Amino acid sequence: MPRNTKLLHPDFINYMYSIINHPNYSGLPIKNKNNGEYIWLAPADTEIGKDRIKWCINKAYELKLIGDISQSYPGIYADVMLKIHPTKYKICQICGKSMSLFYHYPSKNFLKSLNDTFNSYYTICDHISFIWDDLMMNGVNKIDLASFFIEKGDLNLNHQTATKDEIINSLEYACRKGNKKCLGPGAMSNFPDRFDGFHSYNRCCREIQDLGRSQENLRTYTKDRRAYEYWSDGNIHAANQFMGSNFFNGISADHIGPISLGFIHDPLYLQPMLSGENSSKRDRLTIIDIENIIKIQNRTGVYPISWYSIRLWDYIQNNYKNKSDKTLLLYRDMLKQNVMNFMFILYSILTLCPKNGKNFLIQAFLEPKRNYFNWTYNFNNMGEVVSQKPRHFIVRNQDEFDRYKRIALESVFEYNKKDNRKNNSDLNSGECVKLAQIRQYIEANAPNAQVITLFNELMAMIQIRLISKYQEL
Repeated sequence: MPRNTKLLHPDFINYMYSIINHPNYSGLPIKNKNNGEYIWLAPADTEIGKDRIKWCINKAYELKLIGDISQSYPGIYADVMLKIHPTKYKICQICGKSMSLFYHYPSKNFLKSLNDTFNSYYTICDHISFIWDDLMMNGVNKIDLASFFIEKGDLNLNHQTATKDEIINSLEYACRKGNKKCLGPGAMSNFPDRFDGFHSYNRCCREIQDLGRSQENLRTYTKDRRAYEYWSDGNIHAANQFMGSNFFNGISADHIGPISLGFIHDPLYLQPMLSGENSSKRDRLTIIDIENIIKIQNRTGVYPISWYSIRLWDYIQNNYKNKSDKTLLLYRDMLKQNVMNFMFILYSILTLCPKNGKNFLIQAFLEPKRNYFNWTYNFNNMGEVVSQKPRHFIVRNQDEFDRYKRIALESVFEYNKKDNRKNNSDLNSGECVKLAQIRQYIEANAPNAQVITLFNELMAMIQIRLISKYQEL
């Protein structure tokens, strides 16, 4: 059944009205329909969504989470909306089940280990406190339970003296704000889209009801990332090696400039970030990010963004100072649209140039990266390559570059065919004419250098138009 025809559970309707009318949410923008019903949803790129973000930043200042409204940080929306939630429990839109907004529910891997260890049959929707109490009632020793939880969470607690509440609270915090993945929340953060700041589907129904969270779509998120990484500039092999190094041991590697916005995949532009912050950041671009990117660019001379987005980055770095959160969102949308257009152009070449399209893309954009794969790198803590030596190839990795090319091409089809995602290109008629000319030259077996020049001209046209478009908003 389509999303817009799903019936809301009566308890969820009551929950919505209780939240809307609660004083904690006073001033948080929400629209009314003509029939008086409230419009709970407001995407971030709408005026209501942007106003909600502004409200949330001001609320963070009011709550003393930040010292100044310019000091936004990854995860700030989740922190604010959890802090002001009156009950810390949310009703599921589908089934009406009430679940904690804290990280109180076992992940699949943690649950499997727990059930195997204690010969139990709990689910991902069982509250961790209930699991603890139930195991105790069934004869499990408290010391054994404490040892299991403390070991899994790598908690700095004594299993003989720590209480149940101390252990659960410490584990919850480590999973919500740190890099542990033992527990998850009853509903994920989703501000400003949802008025209360959390997904409408709780953990109990989300994988079934939310197309974006089905196992199939979760797998395609990884494929999207492949598309961004494989077609971006940068030393991609060094970046992958750095991400797997001891520097990021137990911590997520974050792209300072999101690769989904066209920034390069390179060790110089990676930073450590706790996984809770990483998931909250997504494709956001903050003033701090922009300034960090500029510092690295000035220090290293390595351009931070891929060739097809250079004009947009030049515009941003020359105009970002003293800009509002709204402008930063426009920058993000502008960069994102440009990436969508680029991925569509690749798809167009692959599908409409059956004779030479694939070979052109390989020779023009993938083959130049082959040399990166021939080396093993050593890094300093800033991601700079301090030494490199010829790579020792074994059976497992000798075909790695061929696999890279194959997956890069497959990722273009997967990206453009993905359902349940706004990934439409917005090429105008003049740009479509230019694209048709590029395809014609490719099929006529024109020199690659000539086609690349036309490709650069097309991406310049698109970027100039996008800058003009987003300046007017």
